[in-house]
Amino acid sequence: MPHHHSMECFEIAPTRVSSENVSDFMPTSTSSTSNAPLEQQEPLTCSRNRRWLVYVLLLTVTMGQGLSAILNSAPLQSANDRSRWCTVWSLVEQGTYQIDTINERSDWSSIDKVRHSGHFYSSKPPLFPTLVAGLYWVIKTTTGLNLDQNPYDVAHLILMMVNLLPMLIALVLICLMVERYARNEFTRYFVVTAGCFATLLTPFLLTLNNHSIAATSAVFALYPFMRILLDQEQKKRFFLLAGFFAMLTCCNELPAALFGLIVFGFLFKTNPRLTCLVFIPAALVPLIGFFATNYAATGGWKPFYLYYGTEKYLYEYRGVPSYWKNPQGLDRNLDSPLIYFFHCTFGHHGIFSLSPIYILTLISCLRVRKIKDHILRPLLWISIVLSLIVFGFYLSRTGNYNYGGNSSALRWMLWLTPFWLISMIPFLDQFSHKRWLQILGTLCLLASVFSAHYPLHNPWRAPWLFTMMKQAGWINYDQRPQSLDRPLTTWIASIPEPTSEIPEPFVELTGPSNDGRLLKLRLSVKTSKEKHLRKIQVTRFLGTKIVETKQYTIDLPAFEAGKWPKEFLRWPDGEVSQNQKFAAYRFFYGMPRSRMYNPGKIRHLFTPLREDAFRCQLAASQVSVTIASKTEAEQKLRYRKDLWLTDQIPFGIAKVETSVYNEESNQLLSRVTLIVTNASSGIKSDQPEKP
Repeated sequence: MPHHHSMECFEIAPTRVSSENVSDFMPTSTSSTSNAPLEQQEPLTCSRNRRWLVYVLLLTVTMGQGLSAILNSAPLQSANDRSRWCTVWSLVEQGTYQIDTINERSDWSSIDKVRHSGHFYSSKPPLFPTLVAGLYWVIKTTTGLNLDQNPYDVAHLILMMVNLLPMLIALVLICLMVERYARNEFTRYFVVTAGCFATLLTPFLLTLNNHSIAATSAVFALYPFMRILLDQEQKKRFFLLAGFFAMLTCCNELPAALFGLIVFGFLFKTNPRLTCLVFIPAALVPLIGFFATNYAATGGWKPFYLYYGTEKYLYEYRGVPSYWKNPQGLDRNLDSPLIYFFHCTFGHHGIFSLSPIYILTLISCLRVRKIKDHILRPLLWISIVLSLIVFGFYLSRTGNYNYGGNSSALRWMLWLTPFWLISMIPFLDQFSHKRWLQILGTLCLLASVFSAHYPLHNPWRAPWLFTMMKQAGWINYDQRPQSLDRPLTTWIASIPEPTSEIPEPFVELTGPSNDGRLLKLRLSVKTSKEKHLRKIQVTRFLGTKIVETKQYTIDLPAFEAGKWPKEFLRWPDGEVSQNQKFAAYRFFYGMPRSRMYNPGKIRHLFTPLREDAFRCQLAASQVSVTIASKTEAEQKLRYRKDLWLTDQIPFGIAKVETSVYNEESNQLLSRVTLIVTNASSGIKSDQPEKP
């Protein structure tokens, strides 16, 4: 080949594609070269082959990264994916959509559930979990692996099949799109690199979610749709694929119904016959599956998530109210529409602040009227309409301003990712030869890659920008704990008053000691002649043997005023040594020295006393002490006391946990947990819920 041809590998092909000379799904340049001289075809082929070599390398790295991330991830990462996993488990293990059994397990329990006809169900649409359950059944039947004994192995296999593999196929289709519709190499490399590494779909490969499958389905629908609309290739298989995957996108993202309508409208205008005979029947397959599985799960046609805000969400079961009765953090819906708009665009969950590559998409959309000769102009308009209406839809839901909850992205918009990637092509094509755009694009790409990889081990965490803004004090969605009724200087929250029915109120707390033997602590009130004094008896059992019994006299007004033990303890029975006093102080502190207890969150605790849970407020305190000071055996320890406080039990304590840590290494050295097992109050369960 003559020397001057070597530089022609970088030639840019025209826009249009000849459908007569190009295979449907093979990589191709964007023009027909069949009639060009051989000396012109060779450099174009050289350039195309080189690009596909780069694409294959990028896809290989993406596959390796995704596979590694999945294999190193933990299943059941959040309430969102646990809700779907619960349905998968229940369908295969029990043959039902009811998740009552699996929801009882603490590591499976989810807040994303509803109470319907006396049973719990996942609030997620059942079609996708049903399909995953089919995969799980095949895995369990063929390999013997199951979610009970092999949760990691089963979850990883399923995630590779439903997340990673479809995503890789979608990226291949994006490569085909940029080869067919982009005009220069910078644009092609930029869009493919962004799709592989710079979108917030990447971390969601690690979790069972609807956003990944919706985004890949959108790509699977977009490719045949573009072939029909832009290339005028009216083939049955394109109508079939467009119909099936456009509807599958709708079934996984409700607002994507607009996308389905747009595709139907364009294709019906292009070819009414094939739209009716091929597109519509193909679209009916996932649609029928959606309503059939929904009817099987709910007994009706309305999905459970459309009941948000009703009694199905706002239930109370066994004394535990639904999370949605008192949501926490971002779910509290604190922001105004203007603040919400800002944080959804350029704030802590911002589309453009977390993924600056979409600034290029925004510029491309704003210039749509000036882009008159680019083949992607119709798709640009479709992307604009979809983005504005879908974003407006979520902005209008003022009762649900939670940014998608505790997640690394504005996840409700993630299914639009392929539209935004393709929509930046016209702008890049026009200005990619400019140095300023190359620099801007590279900086945006690097920032987007960082945002996509920051939560790579767990997508159910706040974005890096959210964390930074919170640490700087610019935002705060945390709810301050409810203050305690009085300053709490001791682990004993209250002193019960004797009555004629219960002359000696008592409570018993039981749990294993450090040596494995059963430890029981009994607190009881003894009669006292003086009204302002309370005499309590503390009895320690080890197994069935009493190992210690002590009595303490307490000045009740001083105790209720939140005074320290040295101020409310009285010694009416004579002189006691200083050591005995210090031992009494330490008993009431619950730790080696004094420290006020701080209030915590509200929690519900199940105990042997009754079937219903007790509503408790957490409280905790910790102190550090040095053992064997100034000797070779010197050790600094941290003592921590965690309390579950409730006014429904004598002495106000339902559970107490004492932990000891090595201060330097933070290693847990010992932990003793005592929970109430008996009490004098005659506590009975509330009326059980009727099925």
